[in-house]
Amino acid sequence: MKEHTQPPLPPSIDYQSLVFLAAGGSGIVYAIDEKRVLKEFYNEGIDVERRAFQRLGLHVNIVKCFGAIDKGLILERGQSIRTVIRESGADQIPLDTKIRWLQEAAEGTRYMHDNNIIHADIGCNNWIIVQGRLKIIDFEGCSIDGEEAGACYEWFSYKELTPAISRKTDIFAFGCAIYEVITGRQPHDELPESDDRRFRVKQLYAENLFPNVENLPLGDLMQGCWHGTFNSMHEVLQEL
Repeated sequence: MKEHTQPPLPPSIDYQSLVFLAAGGSGIVYAIDEKRVLKEFYNEGIDVERRAFQRLGLHVNIVKCFGAIDKGLILERGQSIRTVIRESGADQIPLDTKIRWLQEAAEGTRYMHDNNIIHADIGCNNWIIVQGRLKIIDFEGCSIDGEEAGACYEWFSYKELTPAISRKTDIFAFGCAIYEVITGRQPHDELPESDDRRFRVKQLYAENLFPNVENLPLGDLMQGCWHGTFNSMHEVLQEL
């Protein structure tokens, strides 16, 4: 494994106390303390994410950025919704809590779209809880002002549309996130991991074949996201 070298950090952050949390395609996340993380980037993703935070400013449903350090950003720390659901069990979380989470996620997404930012990776993996409130994270692959997005939706949360990345694709992914919040499962998670699930799901979605949500809370909302009924997150919020 290649050794990861650290940039110098300011005196206010003790490098020796950093705790590794996660690594992804764009960089590595370390815990600074209970309230902050250092997100260190491999590439130009930091420039995109910094621009996104400059554009978005402070919003209650967007993760707070405390500042930049060389190739890293200092951000609010929280626990992902996916982790919360898996650890608690979807059936153990009250429906009104789930709906509040989704309303907060929708508010944050609407705010992004109103500021001409497409997230391009909407989902429970990029929603965290900070002091009881849902906030959206990971903007390094977003599309700003129609620029090409560097991110890619998860295998189950993308339907090919024109243009390829748009408000509509974010809304489609939002429908998949609703399904995961309500059920604790991802759409079409019955497909074997050994197969090319992204290709198989692409075929199913092209034929408008989605999970049966007829008897689920918010089932009509999921269907609307998947079938392109909603043209904006404003409309999604009205349904919520």
